[in-house]
Amino acid sequence: MRKLAVVMAVLALAGCENEVEGVHKQVAEHLHNPKTAKFGNVRIDTQGTICGQVRGKDDAGQYEAYRSYVAIKRDGQYDIIVDDTGNNLRIRELCGGADLQRRAEALADQPAPQGWDVEVVQGANMGALSDMTARLIEKGIPSSVEYRDGKPVVLLGPFPTREEAQARRDEVMAKLGTDSVVIQHGAAR
Repeated sequence: MRKLAVVMAVLALAGCENEVEGVHKQVAEHLHNPKTAKFGNVRIDTQGTICGQVRGKDDAGQYEAYRSYVAIKRDGQYDIIVDDTGNNLRIRELCGGADLQRRAEALADQPAPQGWDVEVVQGANMGALSDMTARLIEKGIPSSVEYRDGKPVVLLGPFPTREEAQARRDEVMAKLGTDSVVIQHGAAR
């Protein structure tokens, strides 16, 4: 009986892996060169939705920046959404960070006398706090940690302008595939 349980577990994992591989083939088709696709931060929720980041090489053979994607399972098939702008609310609703993005959008037109932060989206995207801060340090990106409601929040900044914060957010996504949002420093979240 125990051997049967082990065999069933292995088959279930193999089926899941095959689904992820199939999704990755579909996601890769959104790239300039699908054969060069690299995936990071891949996670699967209990409904079978697959979230992660992907990048591939451009026509010149250079790796492009990571982009977030989601594969939504419906009736045994997957609907694929790849984020080309870095602000796709639908992906964040399914993969994490939607509340933070909504708050940032609500405050976007208000002055930021203390500057702008880049806040790393919480959840599996961030991973362990020590791993996230180590990856940032490794890439030469200084960060700080503050605690909100007992949970660690990784911040970059503050930056004097929103444009500088956006450039750092884009750099973090390009180098690490780590999703983040630009928001006013000190704003209630």
